[in-house]
Amino acid sequence: MPRRCASNTAWMLFLILSISTTPTGAVGFDLGQDPPYAAAILVEAQSGTVLFQHNAHEQRSPASTQKILLELVAMRLIESGQFSLGDSVRVSARAARTGGSQVFLAHGEVFSLEDLLEAVVIPSANDACVAIAEHMSGSVELFVEQMNTEARHLGLQNTHCVNVHGLDDTPMNNRNLTTAHDLAQIARALIHYPQVLAWSSIRYKPFRNGEFMLYTTNNRLLGKFDGLDGLKTGYTQRAKSCLVATAKRRDMRLISVILGARSEKLRDRETKRLIDWGFENFSRVPLVDAGQLMGTVPLDWGLEPQVRVLIADEVAAILSPEQERALVRQLGLPDLVPAPVKQGTQLGRLKISLGDSVLADVPVVAEKSVGRMDWWDKLMSYF
Repeated sequence: MPRRCASNTAWMLFLILSISTTPTGAVGFDLGQDPPYAAAILVEAQSGTVLFQHNAHEQRSPASTQKILLELVAMRLIESGQFSLGDSVRVSARAARTGGSQVFLAHGEVFSLEDLLEAVVIPSANDACVAIAEHMSGSVELFVEQMNTEARHLGLQNTHCVNVHGLDDTPMNNRNLTTAHDLAQIARALIHYPQVLAWSSIRYKPFRNGEFMLYTTNNRLLGKFDGLDGLKTGYTQRAKSCLVATAKRRDMRLISVILGARSEKLRDRETKRLIDWGFENFSRVPLVDAGQLMGTVPLDWGLEPQVRVLIADEVAAILSPEQERALVRQLGLPDLVPAPVKQGTQLGRLKISLGDSVLADVPVVAEKSVGRMDWWDKLMSYF
C-alpha cells in the first residue's frame, strides 16, 4: 500500500538519557567567613558561563584594571583600519605631566602606537594612556566618551569612566566605577585580540631603544602559574588591590576578577586558588557534535522510504562531572514528512537540559536530498 501523508504531523518526544532531574553541582568554592576581597567572579571565556561570583555586581573603583577598556577601544579602532600599530604618536605636554605609574614620557617624544600600548599593558603606564587617547580621539575627554560608549555596547550598565587610566584623581561623586562582572565581560571581548595576550604575557621588555625596561605588574603570577597569560593589575587606596586574570589549560580558558583585596599577596593567592578550582571542577563538555547522526525520518512518497537526520551545529557546555552525568536529552522527530526533502532541511530538534535549565536546543536536519515519486513511481509502488 502507498504511504499516506498525515494531515497533522505528530511530533514524538522520547528520552535519550535521563540520569537525574535534580543534578548536583560541583563542589562550591570555599569563600570562607572573611573573604580577603570585596568582590570576585570566575567565568569561562568563550561561553561566559559564570562558575563563581561574590558581590559581582557591586560597583567599585577599578584602579588600573580600567585600562583593559582603553585597550579594547584602541584595538577596535585599529581593527577598523582607522589606525595601525605602526602609527607615530607625539607625546603632548599633558601626557608627559600624567602622574602615577608611568614610563616617563617627555613632551615632544615620538613613539609607535604599539610601543605605547605595550607600555599600558605591561607596566600599566598612565602617561602612555593619555598619549594614546589624544592620538586616537583628539582629546582625552573624547576617548573617555568612546570608552563609555563601548561599555554600553557590551551591555554594561554599571561601568562609568571619568578618565582613561583608572586613577582616583576625582571626587567620590564623580569617579570611575565598574563591577567584577563588567570587567569579566570586557576581558572576554579583549582576548579576541591575540596581540593583547601576547603583550600581557611579557614579563619584561626594553623601551625607548633599550634605555628603559618595561616590567610587568603581574610578576607574582606571570610565568609562575600554569596557563596564565594576562591580563591587568590595579591598585589605588580607594580601590585596594585588584586583578583581572586569564589562564588557558587544555581547551578551556578562564577569566577571574578580584576587586578590593586587602593586599597584592592576598589578591594573587586568591586568583590562583579560584582559577585552580575552576580547572579542577569544570571542563568543556561536547553536548553534540556537528554531523552526529540522530536516527531516521519516514518519507511520504519519497524516492527512498526514509532519510537519515543529523545535528547541524556543534554544542558544548562548561560542566562539572556531576552535572554531565545529570544531563537530560530529548529528541523530537515527526512520524512522517512529505517528500521531496532537501539536504539540510530542519526535520526536528534536540533539547539538552540540566534540571530546569535548557542548555541547548539545536536543529536536527536531513542528511541528504530525497526526491518525490512521480505518477509512474507511485503506480509501480502498488506492485
